[in-house]
Amino acid sequence: MTGISLHGIVADIKSTQEPVLSVKIQDVTGEVWARLHFARSWSLGRLGLGHTIYISGLTWSVGTRKSLIILPCHSFYFDNLELRWFENDVGASFINISCLPVLLNSSCLHKLSCLSDLSAEPTCTHVCRVWPDQIEHCHVTTRLSHTSCGYLLDDDSSEDLKCNFCQRKCNAKLARNFHLKITLADESGKLFAWCTGQSAMELLQITPDEFCELPEEEQLMYPSSLEHETFKVAW
Repeated sequence: MTGISLHGIVADIKSTQEPVLSVKIQDVTGEVWARLHFARSWSLGRLGLGHTIYISGLTWSVGTRKSLIILPCHSFYFDNLELRWFENDVGASFINISCLPVLLNSSCLHKLSCLSDLSAEPTCTHVCRVWPDQIEHCHVTTRLSHTSCGYLLDDDSSEDLKCNFCQRKCNAKLARNFHLKITLADESGKLFAWCTGQSAMELLQITPDEFCELPEEEQLMYPSSLEHETFKVAW
């Protein structure tokens, strides 16, 4: 059967062999693995654990066990279900909702949540209004990332760099990226979070290249500029 679409949270990612990658997709009804087959190499941009995705054009096959379960959303799930996605198939699309520049929130879409709601409903998308807390413990660093997939390199000292995520050599496709560790709070509590990419730039209100041009003393003091700021963030 073809034409299956899924909307859920990325719970795990395994890069087995190029250009195939396996992603575990989770929602309130359960979880399933999908094997992504690319024409050449990874081409979907940044993808990480916890990201909310929408994927269409999936095909499925069932192994020897055929235990049928009807989910609350009236879909069908098999114990031994295998999902596959081919980049060039008609109707195949992959959207990383977490990396969209904006996310609508309203009473009928994504209403504002509190940080305390995250633990109660971990597989849902939450939009929270937060502010930085314990600024003195905020940690800001910059690291090189592979521009094709946004993955931060573990070691950028080698002359022959290879991305551990998409398994591609990336010497000529590198960009500097933030790795931000920060405590965020609202009226219901606080949590320690880390982020990279556009999310980190929005919080810090500066680009990684501009940050690196600052004197070291200003880099250390820069997080203090976030005091008394409030942000809307999606989880």
